[in-house]
Amino acid sequence: MVRIAALVTLAVLTLGSNAWAQSSYGKAERRDPLFLRFAEMANRYWVNTETNSASHKVVAIPMPKQCAFLYADAYTRGQQSESEVQQIALSNCNRRLQELGPLGENYGVDCRCQVVISDETYVVPKSSMPDDAYGPASIFYRDDRGNVARLNGLVRYGALIGRDRSVTFTVDNPRGEQVCNGTMTNETPGSGQFSLSCFGGKFAGRGTYESKTGAPNDHIIARGQTGRGQPVTMVIGLPAQLAANTYGSL
Repeated sequence: MVRIAALVTLAVLTLGSNAWAQSSYGKAERRDPLFLRFAEMANRYWVNTETNSASHKVVAIPMPKQCAFLYADAYTRGQQSESEVQQIALSNCNRRLQELGPLGENYGVDCRCQVVISDETYVVPKSSMPDDAYGPASIFYRDDRGNVARLNGLVRYGALIGRDRSVTFTVDNPRGEQVCNGTMTNETPGSGQFSLSCFGGKFAGRGTYESKTGAPNDHIIARGQTGRGQPVTMVIGLPAQLAANTYGSL
């Protein structure tokens, strides 16, 4: 009987430790890339006295990590449980993602919202979180015949545009192939100069960029000219259809 009881106790402890291992992937930190990427969320989560002191704090983002160009954070109101706050964050993230329109022209993966941090603990592997800033990207330009061409994909940049003096970036097509690279150099926190080179230097452009807040999502609009004097526009942070409807006219 003693042996059976010991085996039962061991089984319970093993199941409990496995459940914890599956649900917890380390503590969230103020300087983690996700919080550096979304400064307003970081302030609410770590600094603002009202939200920072909430009994439950949850962050949801689209995953996999290259899809993480927006977020939803939720905090306890009244007697809400942790699971209720998680559902609120997930619902808000899904709503925002749907409002922006389809992402199929930008991504070759299915972007879906997921709770990633709950009560300062990662509930997904920390290695799966975005280590850089990502976002959908669209480039509109006129070719040598004067026709409007469009390149859709996603952009990746390691530093934060507007905070660092010079930020390099790359653009991948929906198949995950790198097709462009460039640099953004800020002159004010919300604007500056950009340069862009695509397809091994066959197409290039330069001009100015400006950061836009909201309306309907934080994004960057860059406008300039190609090496042959034709107009070029790059939009970062809006899905292709929305970018085309808002900025596609050259």
